[in-house]
Amino acid sequence: MNLKWLHLSDLHLIYNNYDTRVMRRNFLQYLTQKLQNRIDIVFITGDITHQGNIYNDEIYSFLEEILQAVNVEKDNVYMIPGNHDIRRSGLMGTVIQGILSSPNPKEKINTLDEGTFDVLYAGQRNYIEFYEKFLGREYPKNNPHFIIKGNGINVVHINTCLIAGGDDVEGNILVGLNNLFSTLENLENKEETVNFALGHHTINCIHDVEKQSFLNRLSDNFIDFYLNGHVHKTKSHLEANNYNKTYMFTSGASMVDGYSDPVFITGYLNTEEGSGDVKYHSWNVKGEFWHEDNSIDRQTADGSYKFDIEKLKKKEDNQNGTLDDLILDVDESDFKSFLIDFHNIINEKSEEDENFVKKDVTEKFTNMECSKTLSIQYDKFSTLFPIVNNIFNTSSYISFEKKYLVPSLVISEYMDLLHKYNNGDLIFSNMVKKITIDYKEKVHYSEERLKVYISILIYWSIHECDIFNEDKRKKEEALL
Repeated sequence: MNLKWLHLSDLHLIYNNYDTRVMRRNFLQYLTQKLQNRIDIVFITGDITHQGNIYNDEIYSFLEEILQAVNVEKDNVYMIPGNHDIRRSGLMGTVIQGILSSPNPKEKINTLDEGTFDVLYAGQRNYIEFYEKFLGREYPKNNPHFIIKGNGINVVHINTCLIAGGDDVEGNILVGLNNLFSTLENLENKEETVNFALGHHTINCIHDVEKQSFLNRLSDNFIDFYLNGHVHKTKSHLEANNYNKTYMFTSGASMVDGYSDPVFITGYLNTEEGSGDVKYHSWNVKGEFWHEDNSIDRQTADGSYKFDIEKLKKKEDNQNGTLDDLILDVDESDFKSFLIDFHNIINEKSEEDENFVKKDVTEKFTNMECSKTLSIQYDKFSTLFPIVNNIFNTSSYISFEKKYLVPSLVISEYMDLLHKYNNGDLIFSNMVKKITIDYKEKVHYSEERLKVYISILIYWSIHECDIFNEDKRKKEEALL
């Protein structure tokens, strides 16, 4: 499976100077042009509003436009609050100062009575109301930290803003490790699943009395990524001095104020190979355009920050199993993404169809001297043909004028090999081999999975009568 995500932070959507308005309008256009149907998950790590203001209609509208631009449903959106999402009060400030000035702030935050906790949590009521209204799901209220299990991932929501509504709290953020420990106890299949943790604050914002233990909790619970923001400066960090590695990515801000980095992040992970990369997208203030940025640090000099998730690594011999295993393991959304990606690459150089009727191609296989094995594999793959039809027969994914690019490629490869081999099996296997060699470096899929997906496209082309219309038996008789 492939995971593709968009990481936004520090939107500050109430902040609306001229340069920021220009940047945001171009941001939506950039998402639509470059990332539509290329994102599975959206992470937002806080500061959605600005300076504790209300969540007005403009905020709801802009977030809706983001999701429409990348075509992501709200079920696949995960967010946490930032310090600007907190509504401050004098009583809250007094409580926070009392915690920070105590002899043992770590113990103090872990043993809050219900009344004190309510004073601190009251500042997040507007955010909680916004969360529930926008995402349409209940916000867990019995613990500031919680976990949502998604498709192949766990997302740990770490609320780093319990005391963020006070003064002079930079570098003194207290998470409340006891509550975090209890939350992480419920993390399921953590050694096999991709685990994201979201927090508004960077690790350097955490109070010294909690910092190392906080890092230990991430490591002990196999947290692969800690996504954050707050500082308005984008950065990356690999926390490797522990039992398990955690990659930390800090997104920039969505504002142009002379200080902030207008930067957002996209990530990709191939869960079969345990490898992926992160790309940074920056706003050029002077030229007023968005672009992929390889100048963030040395790690991104070649275009992206590469990473490996060791727990997902498998020996090559055992990685993919048998062909039948791969057929059973084909994820419909992943296959859809492949079709769109593959089409776009050619251009640059799951919904079932209830009316779909499988055609009888027995005569084709007989005429092409195909083996029974090839016919059996065709039957197994045919269950995925409606997905191909859905992609190629609607302009929601691919424009109608470009829908023939992939079928034309398959036909072209078939014609090149038609007279080189005397049976359908050899033609088929060499088509798969040739197309895989040509495109394996251009798509983010393992070679074995790429072969499976290309096989599906070739079988689909047979079904659509694009190829395998010749009679190899007659050719052999003529030679005799």
